[in-house]
Amino acid sequence: MIVTIKAEIFNNSKNYSDLNDLMHFFRKGKHRMNLRKSADFIAFDRAEWTKSLSRSDIDILRESSQAQINKREIVISNSDNEVEFNTKEAYYYLQQNLKIILEQEEYEKPFVLKILQEFDTTKELINSLQEGWLEFYNGAGSNSESILRTRITKNIDTNQNFKDPLNKYLRFYEIKDSDREYCIINSDETITEQKLPESKNKFLKENHIPHHILYKREKENYMPDSVFNGLIHHNDKKEFIKSYIKLSCHQKDFLDIEKGFLKPKSNPKRIKERTNLKQEVQELYKDLSNEQYRKIGLGLPFSNFKSEFSKYFGYVTKEDLEKRIKHQPKLTSKINPKEINERNEFEHIIHEIKYLL
Repeated sequence: MIVTIKAEIFNNSKNYSDLNDLMHFFRKGKHRMNLRKSADFIAFDRAEWTKSLSRSDIDILRESSQAQINKREIVISNSDNEVEFNTKEAYYYLQQNLKIILEQEEYEKPFVLKILQEFDTTKELINSLQEGWLEFYNGAGSNSESILRTRITKNIDTNQNFKDPLNKYLRFYEIKDSDREYCIINSDETITEQKLPESKNKFLKENHIPHHILYKREKENYMPDSVFNGLIHHNDKKEFIKSYIKLSCHQKDFLDIEKGFLKPKSNPKRIKERTNLKQEVQELYKDLSNEQYRKIGLGLPFSNFKSEFSKYFGYVTKEDLEKRIKHQPKLTSKINPKEINERNEFEHIIHEIKYLL
């Protein structure tokens, strides 16, 4: 993260102890000080605090400031607004690690970790995981909102350093399943995505928590065909996989791979009649023969599906993953107003996390 410290902070000796605390982050390379703004640089250069720094500290600050890094910037000042930070607020904010919230960490971590490993060519994010500056955070499924709500209200009445709502001081990035069941294929071959319910990210938007909603239904829908082909020799999986491989990329995107088209809680398992599916789902899978529909409809037999199937992400390649998203729409940044480049979904996630880090 880029930290701009305004001139009035350097000009007041009462801030020197707090500046020493902040210097710890710059020495470690966790954050970078911005010295490119002339008035602030002049105040920094003349400050008694600066004169107390070692030559190596000065070099660290100058070198890190000269690096053109596309990251989020925070401003430390005496201003009493909801955007900038005072020194104590800034320390609390910057000492936190950036937490990637996953609805179920155990099941989703292999998927997101593989994205970081394959699509971050600089390896900055893997290094940050190893340093402890970036971490995964279990959102406990649908309870992630209640966990965040607790964090947002915690300490707000007892800590006098927090003059604004606590969501300002949290460092989270949430990745959520879309739970989409279909897309609409238009006559000109363009795609209309299923509109998500407002509740999907209403809380996150209202509290300005950066997040990404996956394009496909769930993480399992990103599993490359190579994995399914590798499992086809299992007799209990063969029939499903032979039919699944023949599906179009759009059909694969929104199929419930674990449950197919099964009726909820049916015992023995019973498949829904096609006419009982949503009209848009019927349309997406209308080209399936009755036999294909039956085989797909039973879902993929897999013991402990959520945890065990996810492990196969550890064996796939970047090329495999790119094939599964090449038909998807490109994305622009939701959190960096200066970023206008379009990227595929995995590269988009990488750049969003790097910006927040």
